[in-house]
Amino acid sequence: MPFPRGRVEGVAARGARPLGRPVPLPARTLVDSRPMASVVLRASKGHVLAIWAGHPWVYAQAVLHVDGRPADGDIVDVLDEHNQLLGCGFYSSRSALAVRMLARRPAETIDDAFFHDAVSRAVHRRQRLMGLPSDHTTGYRLVHAEGDGLPGFVADRLGDVLAIQFTSLGMKRREHVVLDALGQLLRPRAIVEIPDEDLQRLEGFESNRQPVRGKYEPPACFEESGLAYAVDPLSGQKTGFYFDQRENRRLLARLVRGQRVLDLCCYVGAFSVTCAKAGAAEVDGVDTSAQVLLAAQRHAEHAGVADRVRFLRDDARRFLEQAARAQKTWDVVILDPPKYARRTGDVEKALKGKYLPLNRAALRVVSPGGLLVTCSCSGRVRPDQFLRTVGLAAAEARRSTRVLALRGAGPDHPVPPAFAEGQYLKCAFLEVD
Repeated sequence: MPFPRGRVEGVAARGARPLGRPVPLPARTLVDSRPMASVVLRASKGHVLAIWAGHPWVYAQAVLHVDGRPADGDIVDVLDEHNQLLGCGFYSSRSALAVRMLARRPAETIDDAFFHDAVSRAVHRRQRLMGLPSDHTTGYRLVHAEGDGLPGFVADRLGDVLAIQFTSLGMKRREHVVLDALGQLLRPRAIVEIPDEDLQRLEGFESNRQPVRGKYEPPACFEESGLAYAVDPLSGQKTGFYFDQRENRRLLARLVRGQRVLDLCCYVGAFSVTCAKAGAAEVDGVDTSAQVLLAAQRHAEHAGVADRVRFLRDDARRFLEQAARAQKTWDVVILDPPKYARRTGDVEKALKGKYLPLNRAALRVVSPGGLLVTCSCSGRVRPDQFLRTVGLAAAEARRSTRVLALRGAGPDHPVPPAFAEGQYLKCAFLEVD
């Protein structure tokens, strides 16, 4: 995979539509207009209040009955037990999420223009409030599902390539509308789809990992905070890059000058390269994939820090245990493992079998007075559960810790206030004695 020469250009530099006010699309086809079926919630106060407060999911156990015969992916009205309209959303008879809310206003028309406008608002929200894209950052989360009013759809911008993912049948059925909107607003070189097979199976559909618009040739090149990256979303994890950690990398960059850093589960080296560029004395990056480590090495070379970064192929826990036996320590240890709990039923097993032993092992190799940056990207794991597990790990490792900061994803990953499940990323900065 060739690395880009010179500056990585964003889409705006390639003739994209100037980013101003959202551009509405006339309604070509009425996708649903008004729902022909409805879902009535149980009288339980909690079920109704959650939706009134803006929670975007109606759980299957909250449904009292369904009026009409909606197909999966249809739009249905959501009513309380007194037939008061709470809004409308995508219906699923198969998923634990019976309805994903789309709109709250009674007169809302759900047509092509509705979805186009939601995409347009997401694009311009990032420009207006976050300054994205900028001269130094051309890779970021462009559309964040429920947070941008498009439940079950995410899009990442990797320079002039967009990587998209559908996790609800309702959004997949409106694929042409959102792709048309993205194409008109941004004019990307290519749009590629990255399926989440587990979630799609629950929703009853499937799709392939493939380009869906334009001509795609890897790599997708972009910048984050002035550092250049080149990735292939069709062969990588997630949509090719972990943009949710951008602000956490920026904070860590202020803390690592002159420090020895260990980056576990380093993927394509974003934390490693960021730390080295910020003045870390030396950085060790560890991952199990030879492919991503090659990309990480290229990123370090392009940033001019390859002399201070070493990438190693190994299992994180095994590496830590061997380092502890050798009495090796680092001033800063970063632990950003994969998602261990995809379902609520997985949480206890993940906490006890994964997060506890990994954090215990990581704490044993932090120098006294050093820093542990430990993360969980499992939305089913609550912040209090995660921190308690880290506390237990510290007790077992006989280390004293204090939380300096507990952070989440950046502002390009917006979340409705009542949607705790959407605040999936926990990134804890801990001082270790």
